[in-house]
Amino acid sequence: MAKVRYAVAAAIVTAVILALYFMRASIVPVATAPIVFPKHIGSILVLIDHFPGDDRFARQRAEQVAIGLRYLTPRTSWAFLDAASVESVRRAQAVVYLGLNGLTHLSPGDLATLRAARRLIVSQHHLSDLRTGGVAFADVAGGTSMTMPPGTTMTYRGFVAPVAFAELLDLQVRSPARALADYVLPGGKHIPYIVADGAALFVNAPLSFVFADAQHAAMPAACDAIASFLGAAPNPRPLAMLRLEDVSSITPATRLASIAYYLWSAHVPYGIGVIPDLRIEHGTAGPLGKNPMLVFVLKWAQAHGATIILHGLHHCCSAQDAEGYEFWDYDHNAPLSYDSAAWMRAQIAEGFKDETSLGLHPQMWETPHYSASPVDYATVAQVFDTSWELRRPVGWLPWPLQRDQYGSVLLPENLGYVSLDGTHTVNDQLTRAHALLACRYCVAAGFIHPALLSVGTVAAYVQGLRKMGYVFADPRQFALLRTNGT
Repeated sequence: MAKVRYAVAAAIVTAVILALYFMRASIVPVATAPIVFPKHIGSILVLIDHFPGDDRFARQRAEQVAIGLRYLTPRTSWAFLDAASVESVRRAQAVVYLGLNGLTHLSPGDLATLRAARRLIVSQHHLSDLRTGGVAFADVAGGTSMTMPPGTTMTYRGFVAPVAFAELLDLQVRSPARALADYVLPGGKHIPYIVADGAALFVNAPLSFVFADAQHAAMPAACDAIASFLGAAPNPRPLAMLRLEDVSSITPATRLASIAYYLWSAHVPYGIGVIPDLRIEHGTAGPLGKNPMLVFVLKWAQAHGATIILHGLHHCCSAQDAEGYEFWDYDHNAPLSYDSAAWMRAQIAEGFKDETSLGLHPQMWETPHYSASPVDYATVAQVFDTSWELRRPVGWLPWPLQRDQYGSVLLPENLGYVSLDGTHTVNDQLTRAHALLACRYCVAAGFIHPALLSVGTVAAYVQGLRKMGYVFADPRQFALLRTNGT
């Protein structure tokens, strides 16, 4: 009986694909290119001020920046400035100093520590102290804090975008220092945003990997300037990626078939986040095998450009929610009470077995709702070399990481998704992708739910990015299991 159901499913989907064949001539193909990580950049040390009354915030920010810079090198670390040794600073290829606390001056010991840096990247505060202390920025005058007026824009390499920070430093630059990017105030005054002065770079704003629509054009520009300052080679063309999300037994097979066929015809490599055994509270779901037509489509997609991603086991249900959180106690914002490495390993093994028994071969991991415990992430990293998601404390990732804090290659998601109610649209995704063009090293990556949206939505995403000059990176270049899935 199962063989009969599968044969019927295959016949129906084949008919759908044959019907779509006649559309193929009108599909404009995209170009592809690999993601290439910098190889020659050594270690980066992130230093940070103590933050008055909230050192926990400072720790999280320093860790976040240290992780977010792992596109450039897997060798990053962080420390409080007053706890860092001169030797550790001297050993680092570059030092990134997050000057959070503008209410105090740097001590002679702090200045001596920073003076040992081979290359120094500074953000936000302490410009005057660094100049008068003989550390860097002798050719940058001023440094008084001022409120950023509404309507301020940023210009970088011909790219113009609105910005909205609480404050900035009023600077002037003289040769040989150079302003790489400027703020343009509503009255037309230019104030440097990014300044290069010999072996030092100053970013006149906070550095963080927290997503904010009003600021996210400025951070890609800072990422571009930092990568260029450290000698990384930019991508020859802007890179993009696409993930199809939450594919489960309730995903309409014919809808996925039309999307998969379109992506194959357009030469778009992509990932599919597949849930092996969906569970929905008070709803109907079940294992993938109960939908043989969908399994046939997934196998066809796997053979025609798709990378299968293991998207948890059940996707559910640590919350009173239709989707739920499989590996996180959402209601208490904490790890599950029964969480352990052994339990997580068993969940991964079961999901892996469920999919491979159907002829699907997951090559990377995605945590449902990007939420799990450190124990869970460390366990995942023992099985899969690559994950495709966001992981705390990083809330926004403009590029892939060579290794995250758990040892995984981490692919980015930074364009968001498309919703049925119109609150999140393809145009929103393309707007974010346009902002990322400020960074020649960044990768624009979003996701779309094929269970809810049509092939037209996917085509709008693909062709919108193509028209901006993007080419597509193939996630299969990172498809590598560390074990056999168990």
